[in-house]
Amino acid sequence: MKHENPSFANGMFKFNCPHCKGEIEIDAEQLSQVNTGYAGEYPCPLENCGQVILFPTAEEAEALQATASAVAAPPMGGAAPAPAPPPQGNPATEPTAAPPASAPAPTAPPAPTGAPQEIVMGFHGSKMASLEREAMSAHRLCVKTILHGDCVKAKKDSFDDTVSEFLSSLEEDNLIGVHPVQYVADEKKGTDFGVLVVYRTTPEEE
Repeated sequence: MKHENPSFANGMFKFNCPHCKGEIEIDAEQLSQVNTGYAGEYPCPLENCGQVILFPTAEEAEALQATASAVAAPPMGGAAPAPAPPPQGNPATEPTAAPPASAPAPTAPPAPTGAPQEIVMGFHGSKMASLEREAMSAHRLCVKTILHGDCVKAKKDSFDDTVSEFLSSLEEDNLIGVHPVQYVADEKKGTDFGVLVVYRTTPEEE
């Protein structure tokens, strides 16, 4: 399922998981890793979810950044600069002159509206700087692709047995999803198929 309520502010992309409705924060580098390394599909990093979702594409990310820049851009023009103060002299010997009526009054700089906001790296407030380091903090996210063509030998098709054996080797809580894939192994044979298994492993299992 696709992400919900995307936005961009303070260098971070924010959107909601369509499964658990939690908010996910990710920077441009991490989003690029998802799109280039995982074809835009990645499990929700929030605790107790882990469902695969569609992250914003590179085009959607560019549009979000452009919208944020347009909103934050200052209006054309602005207040005229304050006039320079007159040179200091001896008040006893130099006459004082009133400023011209048309001279604009100096304006004070606007008061700060609040403390600068700290940019938080990683998913949902974590301090990790990349997807790989974050995934290794508790569990390591892994994928395994099993192709049908690799399971056919000597006219014997062992695809179902191979997939079943691999799934049986995983803990039920560590299995995230099984996704079908199609590929062209040989132009004469046409399109073949396989499965992409997304699962978790712990450091002890490795």
